[in-house]
This record gives sequence, structure tokens and C-alpha cells, in this order.
Amino acid sequence: MELQLKNIGMIKEANVKVDGLTVIAGENDTGKSTLGRAYYYEVKKHLEEKVTKVQVKKNKDNMLLGTLLGFGLSLLAQPIVATASEYLLNNDEIIKKFDKNIKLKLSKDEKLVNSVMIETPYSLNNANYIKTTQLLANQRGLNYTLGDHIIDLILQMSQTPSRNINNIYENISNIIDGKIYYDSTRDDFFYQKDSIKKELDMNSTATGIKMFGFLQILLLNGTIKEGTVLILDEPEVHLHPKWQLKYAQVIVELVKKGIKVLITSHSPYMIEALQRYGKKSKIDMDFYLAENGIIDKIDNNNSATLSKIFEKLSEPFDIFDEMDSETLRNG
Repeated sequence: MELQLKNIGMIKEANVKVDGLTVIAGENDTGKSTLGRAYYYEVKKHLEEKVTKVQVKKNKDNMLLGTLLGFGLSLLAQPIVATASEYLLNNDEIIKKFDKNIKLKLSKDEKLVNSVMIETPYSLNNANYIKTTQLLANQRGLNYTLGDHIIDLILQMSQTPSRNINNIYENISNIIDGKIYYDSTRDDFFYQKDSIKKELDMNSTATGIKMFGFLQILLLNGTIKEGTVLILDEPEVHLHPKWQLKYAQVIVELVKKGIKVLITSHSPYMIEALQRYGKKSKIDMDFYLAENGIIDKIDNNNSATLSKIFEKLSEPFDIFDEMDSETLRNG
């Protein structure tokens, strides 16, 4: 699969191969998140183009939840019949404005089942608020600009567990010493810590644990499976360096299960861990540098690209060296 972008936000041009593990590295404000969102929506649009019409109805709680291609989709509050593509065009500024600037090329035998994008753990803190606000905004015709990918993620997380516990799930449980789970009776998320057997709400749960919890829930309810496209926007922001390595291990295991993963990152710990664990597991990997409006790779075997990435991300250490030298000069 190949994703191409031109003149979108900070991105002048991007040509990215997405097959197995794809890592986009660079400083802040270089277009990494924009590329991740564009990829999410293009995959979603590709899947929904196979569906001609979606009938939307109110349920007994007045919360409209449409189920499309295996995952929940937050839809308009009034009963309508509309194509899925029209829904996307009406509800996301990126697709409305830049659709012609984005190209997603799939090979003939490529089979995708859904797309999942994880940006911030704080969406779990506000899950009920987001659902309620979305409903009220739709009922009253208000402009509610929260991205569909955030609403979709909350609905994906709110599905009933349907799969047996697997090795990746157990590994995550061991890392976070417990589990994050969705309680349908309370329509909310909780963390149960094994060592104290105590249930915590999301406001009382560490953000790093939530980053693992996303994967835990989505694995258990079958949202993340072979053919899933998973986009992770700078997951290291909320993780200690030691947990960044563990998170990288989990990601590599997901790729081995047939899940396509795109990660944006500015952490040398995360990037090197992905490269090392990925190489050890012999998965397909592609590393790209986002810089000066261009997202591209220098070489096909990743070595020159990784060297440039680490050179760029190590610049703060050069500043420290400069400070040490100045201290020595000044006695």
C-alpha cells in the first residue's frame, strides 16, 4: 500500500509505503500527525465506498450507533439514508478540503477490514462527555468539530468483548499489572490493578497505562485483528523510556499478526526499539523522516534514513555538549 500527499498543512509532499510497520520520525510541526489522520480517513473512505447506503435509526437511549464493517460509527441524530462517503465528506474538514491531494494505492490482493487511530489517552477520561456532546450537537444542528477518528475510537472501545485472551493481551496485562476494561452497565472505562485488586476510574489512572489499555481493549473485543490499519500518533509522549521499549515490542507482535501499523514519533528510544525488535522478528519495516515539509526516505534499506533521523533527534545532546564546553572554558 502507498500513501501520497501534496500541499496539506505543513506537508508539501509525502510518499509513504505502508506495509507491515511504518515509522514517521521528525520534530514537532513537521506534518507527522496530518499524515496519520489522512491515512486513517483514506482507509476508512476506501472501506466505506463498498457500502452504498447506511440506514440510520434511533435506539431506545437516543444514542445513534451505526455499525459498519465491524466497528461502530457515530452518525447523525436524525433518521436519514446517506452514502457513507457523503457522511465522511460532510463531517471531516481534511477530507472535504484536501481529498484531491491525497492518494491511497492498494495492491490487488490487499485486504483491509478497518482503521483505528489513537492520538491521546485523555479521550478515555472524557468518553461519556464526548458521546453526550456528539449526540446533543447532532440533535441541535450545532457545529461539533471533534474529529471522527476520536468518536470512532470511543465507539470501537465500547464494543462487547468477543475474543479469547491471547498472548499479546496477557503481555500487556503483565506490563501494566492489570487491565483496562469497558463496563457497559456504567458506559465507562475502568482500570483494575492486580496487585491491589482495586478499580480506578480513568481520571485516577496513569496516562501510560491508558496507552497500553487502548490496545488491550481493542484486542479483546476483536477490533484489532488481521487486516486492521492501526495509526499511533506519538505514543511515547506518555510513556517512560523503559515502557517505550515494551510498547515497541507489543507493536512488533501486532505486525506479526497481520496488522498494518503506522507510528509517528520523535523519540529516539521508541524508534530504535522498533527498529531492533522489528529486525529481530524479521517484519517488513519502513522508516521516514519528516523535515521541511517533505516526508520521504533516503534509502530503501532504512540505514541512511535512520542515521539521519537519529542525527536530527540527537541535537539536544549537542546543545548539552556545547554547554559543558562553555563551562570548561569559563573555568
